[in-house]
Amino acid sequence: MASQTTLIKEIRIPEGFIQLRSNGIVYVKLFENTILDVPLQLRMLACYQEITERKLTPFLFEGEGGVTVTKEARDNAVHLEDISPCKAMAVVVTTIAIAIIANFYFKFNKPKRPYKVFKNQQDAVTWLLTQV
Repeated sequence: MASQTTLIKEIRIPEGFIQLRSNGIVYVKLFENTILDVPLQLRMLACYQEITERKLTPFLFEGEGGVTVTKEARDNAVHLEDISPCKAMAVVVTTIAIAIIANFYFKFNKPKRPYKVFKNQQDAVTWLLTQV
């Protein structure tokens, strides 16, 4: 992931990892078959705040196959935006299921901060670098 950049800081959790890279982007990857529910969402928020030192930072989200998001977590995401350090969010979709979740979130939850869905990581990084 992001081989042209240097890893500055990383937090590993059983469900994935959160990395701050030298290009100023936080990369979040969820492992295969992870269920993103509210408790996991809150643990991840604490990791985001720690890795960014609570500074607004662009985030890139990616999930392996089988990642699902509960309805409660989707609804809760809107409430967490005001305390989240996500300055802008790019979601890289690698499966149809993830694309449906990402587009559903955008359409129905109306994120307050810049949010885009991409088919590849390079396009997502290019866009996020314009949001720095």
